[in-house]
Amino acid sequence: MIQRLMIHSGCLILGIVLIAGVASAQTPDQELPEDPYERGIVLLGRGKYAEARTLFDQVLESEPCRKEAIYHRGAALLGLNNIDEAWEGFSRILEMDPESVLGYVGRAQVWIKRKNYTEAMKSVDDALKWDPKSADALYEKGNVFGWQKKTDDAITFYRKTLEIAPNHAYAHYWLGNAYNQKKRKDLAIVHLDKFLALAPHAPEAEQVRSLLNFLRR
Repeated sequence: MIQRLMIHSGCLILGIVLIAGVASAQTPDQELPEDPYERGIVLLGRGKYAEARTLFDQVLESEPCRKEAIYHRGAALLGLNNIDEAWEGFSRILEMDPESVLGYVGRAQVWIKRKNYTEAMKSVDDALKWDPKSADALYEKGNVFGWQKKTDDAITFYRKTLEIAPNHAYAHYWLGNAYNQKKRKDLAIVHLDKFLALAPHAPEAEQVRSLLNFLRR
């Protein structure tokens, strides 16, 4: 199926709803959404990348031009360390829509995986050129700074992300960790608590609970 998707042409340009903080799913397993796309989003947020990928494949069989499904499928592939196939998907989005924030943000994630932070920043800046208020692009810019150990710059962009998308779970997660590095225990606790409220089933949840117990001693 995926080979047909990659060479498919003539796709309509569809409106995109960006998902701020994918891991903000609190639905118990027995109450997972029936819709394959929404179910995939929840499972992606829980780190169940193979299951999420299967569901996004299912969505794309009937809607091969659904850019947000291609994007989140790419995120699942990155979780599985299938970097080249993820890149193909993000590039496909940009073939359909050269101004797509999703495509550029996805490419930035690939560059981060490859530890090429110069190219990652270029991709993020391309995304912000088309949408300066994209929470996803601002968040990814924070990540690029974070991987470069530029903690103050990372904090700036995580805060900008949360001004636009207050419930972006992972912006709270990384901001809390950044404040912890800066010895701002009070602010670290605030944002890590918020992360757990938004994403109690995230793969990082237990680690965050342990960190919070330590910070509160």
